Amino acid sequence: MSRGLAIAVLLCAFASPAYAQIDWPVAVDGGEVAGVPADGVVEFKGIPFARPPIDSLRWQPPQPVESWKGVLHADRFAPACPQLGGGAMAGDSDVLPAGEDEDCLYLNVWTAAESADEKRPVMVWIYGGGYRAGATDLPEFDGAALADKGVVFVSIAYRVGVLGFLAHPGLSAQSARHVSGNYGLLDQIAALDWIRRNIASFGGDPDRITIFGQSAGSMSTSYLAASPLATGKFHRLIGETGAGFGLLTPRPLAQAEAEGLEFARKVGADGVDDLRSIPPATLVRAAGPASGSFEPNRDGWLVPDTLAEIYRNGAQNDVDMLIGSNADEAGEDPTMTLAAYRERLLSIYGRDAAALLRLHPATDDAEARASHRLLSTISLGDYTMYSWARAQARTGTAPLYVYRFTQNPPIPKAEQPGGPDAAPPGAWHGAEIVYALGNLDSKAWPWSAADRRLSDQMMSYWVNFATSGNPNGAGLPYWPTYHETPGAVMQLGEDVGAIPRPFLPTMEILDRHLSR
Repeated sequence: MSRGLAIAVLLCAFASPAYAQIDWPVAVDGGEVAGVPADGVVEFKGIPFARPPIDSLRWQPPQPVESWKGVLHADRFAPACPQLGGGAMAGDSDVLPAGEDEDCLYLNVWTAAESADEKRPVMVWIYGGGYRAGATDLPEFDGAALADKGVVFVSIAYRVGVLGFLAHPGLSAQSARHVSGNYGLLDQIAALDWIRRNIASFGGDPDRITIFGQSAGSMSTSYLAASPLATGKFHRLIGETGAGFGLLTPRPLAQAEAEGLEFARKVGADGVDDLRSIPPATLVRAAGPASGSFEPNRDGWLVPDTLAEIYRNGAQNDVDMLIGSNADEAGEDPTMTLAAYRERLLSIYGRDAAALLRLHPATDDAEARASHRLLSTISLGDYTMYSWARAQARTGTAPLYVYRFTQNPPIPKAEQPGGPDAAPPGAWHGAEIVYALGNLDSKAWPWSAADRRLSDQMMSYWVNFATSGNPNGAGLPYWPTYHETPGAVMQLGEDVGAIPRPFLPTMEILDRHLSR
């Protein structure tokens, strides 16, 4: 071979790789974005997926993103959506605190792919926060560890609180569907649409998208699984404590609209235009910490009915599911007394109170606090996820896996909720997040070898599930499907393996009570 021909062959080899390398920057809806390399993973923070929901777009479905010129350097998180807490709740200021802005519809991507042809499974994280708070920039939500295990990790923002879920007759009148509220859920669907159109450019597979989240993020996955608007937009889900079943069944649109009218009167707004003229910090402060007023409603469109009825009719999106809850979802109420506990049972459960008291007895204040905490954990955690699993198993055919997280993280006494003298929090609401996302070191706590082993196992389960719909893999304790062992759950803790589902007698009483 002549020297010139050899050089030509060598140049062709470099010009025509065996795979399509990812071009940096990446072209996405609206323009080009450049990420930041970090230990084998490239991070893209603050990519817009919709127009800013401000001015006339406040309380409107998200609109397509606007184009930008040049390369967007996606090197920092976007501001969080206005929410409960921070400066918006302090004093009378109409100015949002640093780190919050009504212009907040952005997402973040972590990828270790070297080729746009790799088609790695995609995991989309939806934060919790009771639909009143939440952000993507928490260290425990970092996506690098899961991306390093082979997925493309995406975290998405959505509007929360009064700006994300206000329903009002005036807003419904402006809607072609005659509905309002649920804007935060529409944001999530818009983000999924963006991901389906653009994730291949990051080495992700748009035909293998797993949505997952905790608390309100988990509830969101349950709504998306029940919504015809989300059909075909994702293929699997992981729900970590939260679903629109049982005590968390969404209220009807008419009730949400009535609450919206009452809120408008509270802030002195005569109509929608007045509401849109009020600074977001003022709205958030006026909304306050009340739970339930600004959450998803069943509008007959995005949420067509109660989730129980949707599943009963087999109308859900029948996708692979991995769902569960934690052993200590509810914290101890230090003000709970024996008398208050018995009165609360009677006021909530009526004639079923006596049966619950037999299962969860109390003869003094200390026992009342413990029984109240356990019953709250069962009703809001175990029972909610049990109801969801049972509903899916009855009419769905896709694989279903259920877990119960029992590991107690080593939180220092000085950092535990309620202070150093409070009862230990145990496996609290959200304790599993740093294990599943591989972010133990986001907390400077004395993690044990058992903690790190469990984190590695959970990451493997989660990634395996996102990859194939089956969490099982080499070196992992076998996780049976719900259909194989309907009376069992997978314990994730010091010991990992299938165990009998706890508290079935209590859940049978809750079933009876809620069916009346």
